[in-house]
Amino acid sequence: MDMALSGDSAGRTVAPSGNRVRGLDIVRHIVCVLALMWTGIVNGQPFFFPDSTNYVRAADLAVHLASGRTISTVWTARYADDLPARQAAPASAPNAPSNNPEAKHRTSANDLKSGLVMSGRSPYIGALLYAGWVLGWFWPFVLLQAVIAYLLIIMVLRRFDLARASIVTLVTLILSFTTSLPTYNSMLLADAFASFGMLSLVLLALPGRLSRWQIAFLVAVIVMSVIAHLTHLTMLAGMTGAIVLLRLLGWLRPQPRVWYAAVGAMIVAVLAMQATTYATRVAVGRPPQLLPLLTARFYADGPGKKFIEAGCDGRRFEACRIPMGKPFDNSSWLFSVEPETGAYMLATPEQRRLMGEQDVAFATAVLRAYPVEQITASVHDTIRQVLWIDYDALNQGCGTGPECWESLPPVVRARFMQTPSGRNAWPRDLMNGILYAAVIASLLALAVTMPMLARHDRDGFVKMRNVLVITGVGMLVCCFFGGAVADPQYRYQGRLIWLPVLFALIAVLRARQVRRAEVVPQ
Repeated sequence: MDMALSGDSAGRTVAPSGNRVRGLDIVRHIVCVLALMWTGIVNGQPFFFPDSTNYVRAADLAVHLASGRTISTVWTARYADDLPARQAAPASAPNAPSNNPEAKHRTSANDLKSGLVMSGRSPYIGALLYAGWVLGWFWPFVLLQAVIAYLLIIMVLRRFDLARASIVTLVTLILSFTTSLPTYNSMLLADAFASFGMLSLVLLALPGRLSRWQIAFLVAVIVMSVIAHLTHLTMLAGMTGAIVLLRLLGWLRPQPRVWYAAVGAMIVAVLAMQATTYATRVAVGRPPQLLPLLTARFYADGPGKKFIEAGCDGRRFEACRIPMGKPFDNSSWLFSVEPETGAYMLATPEQRRLMGEQDVAFATAVLRAYPVEQITASVHDTIRQVLWIDYDALNQGCGTGPECWESLPPVVRARFMQTPSGRNAWPRDLMNGILYAAVIASLLALAVTMPMLARHDRDGFVKMRNVLVITGVGMLVCCFFGGAVADPQYRYQGRLIWLPVLFALIAVLRARQVRRAEVVPQ
């Protein structure tokens, strides 16, 4: 660690006291952590995304039911009247189609009266968000993510022998003010844990000593990442495959700890999903409902629409028999409640259950019927996702009408509407310009410095090459599932795009060390 020097009254140079050094270090760490959440601080509260309320309410519902319906918060009122009676209904009741003609026209995909709870929202992230709300308006959750990001940055820099205090501070501040990292640290979603899990796996794979607490920390981050979102699990699987490939090529001798961590995390993720299914069944009488993401994606791509219009293979899929307007994209197909543009939300709970169960079969049938068209569309979706990194999460305002963010409790909504995010006051275009410039400059820097490291710093080159391969595979897997399976949007790539900037800074700093070493007199 760098230590400042000062002079005494006799002109001698002396080191500052230990207390002063520790005090300066504490201040530096605080500044770095705050910088890693600065957009949330300036906003006046963490950033909401439409899915945020689902995470919070899922945890709130669990606490409400576990307490015998005695513990409530401002989030409870929205669903309290929809809870089934305390006496359990007959087992067949949740599966029965609704007789209420208005039941089709809901504003939420969840329907507790029918025992319909959507899957895909991790209750474990929900628990962290709920704890953050109870302890302090979500700020503990944001602080946790900023601290994790800071620790991972330090550990990566240390692996490349660049963990001096001045470098750590410089790199942290550059990442904070040129990338989307602080925004995702400040967002009430699972997204930040995507990049955290990637870096943790890389650190476990690379040669080098790690203390027990460091290994425990990295494993805990990986586990939290994979139970936070299904896409994170697929990314872990893809990166593990990349490590296997690097081992077969002889490019990397991964530490045994990485195999234990990767396989163990996958097992934990599967068990966590099973536990969620069991808990949901106990709470509402049926397992979580799968969204027909592939059905919606293939419909929006075109081949799925053609398949339905051509008769849908004898109309053997429920998606062929539901009321359907003219959805203009997969989001409207899934979530629009307007007869002119909707599909999924216009169906009964039983029909929605069947579409979720038939999702893969429907997509397979479409792929067989229109293989070239669908594969071409999927590749296009993936490429579109790779290139989409915008700051679209900053401004979430939608006016002042009663329908704007009606999913928020009144007290939370009132405060949100006064924030820069609620008023659409963030200079998004400027920040996007800075982000794109930083990413482009980073890619150019890597292209220039990697050959230099290959010639003069073989150790640094090998480490960076392996890091780029492992994380690159993870990013491609994320873009495939985000673009070709779900729906292309800024979040999937935007939450990871700070990593190339970090790696470019490391490569430039290592190259700078090489140049300095070459001019030192022998």
